[in-house]
Amino acid sequence: MVIMKGVALAADIRRNLGVIKERVLEKLAAAAVPADALENARHLLESVVRDVTVAAHGLTKDALQRIKTHLVDILPSLSPAITRKMVDDAEKEANEEQETVGEHEGDEPKQDDDQLSGKSAFVSPASSLFALIKPLSRL
Repeated sequence: MVIMKGVALAADIRRNLGVIKERVLEKLAAAAVPADALENARHLLESVVRDVTVAAHGLTKDALQRIKTHLVDILPSLSPAITRKMVDDAEKEANEEQETVGEHEGDEPKQDDDQLSGKSAFVSPASSLFALIKPLSRL
């Protein structure tokens, strides 16, 4: 099920890295970094966020393909077409569930909003990023 929420995982990674990007830019601006260097840093950070998001999405698609392939080998009693369809359907259902959950999250303030406003203790962005990536490494 963790794999099926890969699109959501990529969105979470993008959101977390976006927050990190903004905080880094704020700190650089506060450190009186020259405008051209600040602009170069912004471009670099945006490029990294984009690359990591694309990579996370690609890893998810690769994982789904591996699951399909291995399930066909593990479950010879089911036809390959049925096995692939089961995985595709599970992915579709998981994505729909995630969209439904995402729509309801807008109704309540999230913990991330508290962290951005400085109401809670600072959590290392790097540790939260790696916590998101761990499920992919178990494949």
